[in-house]
Amino acid sequence: MTRATIHDVAQRAGVSIATVSRVLNEKGDVRETTRERVQEAASELGYSVDSVGRALASQRTRLVGVVVGDNAGHRDLSLMFFGKVLSAISRRLGQLGYEPLLLQDAGGAHRFDAAVVIGVDVDDPVVLDLTERGLPLVGVDVRCAGESVAFVGSDHAGGVRIALAHLHALGHRRIAHIAGALNTFAGAERLEAFRMSQNPAEEYVRYGDFSSASGYREACELLALDEPPTAIVAGSDLMALAALQAIWESGRRPGRDVAVVGFDDLEAAALAHPPLTTIRQDRHELGTIAAECAVDLLERPAAAVRTTVLPVELVVRASSSVA
Repeated sequence: MTRATIHDVAQRAGVSIATVSRVLNEKGDVRETTRERVQEAASELGYSVDSVGRALASQRTRLVGVVVGDNAGHRDLSLMFFGKVLSAISRRLGQLGYEPLLLQDAGGAHRFDAAVVIGVDVDDPVVLDLTERGLPLVGVDVRCAGESVAFVGSDHAGGVRIALAHLHALGHRRIAHIAGALNTFAGAERLEAFRMSQNPAEEYVRYGDFSSASGYREACELLALDEPPTAIVAGSDLMALAALQAIWESGRRPGRDVAVVGFDDLEAAALAHPPLTTIRQDRHELGTIAAECAVDLLERPAAAVRTTVLPVELVVRASSSVA
């Protein structure tokens, strides 16, 4: 059977070869009705753009490198949160004609056209390596320096303020914070917002690293104080879930004796005992926008949005109650 050509698609759709090329290469200067007609004709004929040939012609690989931080040495925990972000990046890149290339670091012989770094430490050498390559670079919760860069993140400070407002409305005043790793953008932003909003006693500020082990350790320290807090805002759901366990073990009842609010809204939050009040981040949207920013920096740099901060949402469950 003879393979369909771009000329066949043009004839079937009743348009020029140039128009078919613009549609199949996702250029924006084609009317929607014409675009649909060309796409239908290409589908009927089984015609698709030769991605290898297109890449060679443009000297592009059609690959976007993706680096996920190890969450202060806890890579499995990082993937627990960022798994949905990665999935959304992969899906959106595919829709835009690109593929993700998951990297351990920026080294090696891999070629790619742009990169997305997710949750890496601000001092991670991978950011410097990618910046030195001069490639378009998108940071998800990472502030990157350079000309061809974009930032996508959640409103971490706003989330902490929402959590505190919720606890204040319930009558809590002795509120503690278990911070995440401070060499990450999210950890530092959340702690700063807590300090600015709460002006806490130093004993009510504890330093974790987003992991459940650090959350349990610091919650035990808080509960052993002469005047323990009546509420804890944790810098991650994993630390908050561990704090619930520490509260139970101290003979107190979480939600009744000590309120707990997490951050992220992992799937486990709704299954906790009691279910965890938390700040929900839209992980799907984070990944989708990061992918779009990477492609825009490549194809439409002048129009690319350089900073996107997504709103967060308070999800109230039984772990927070009246003081």
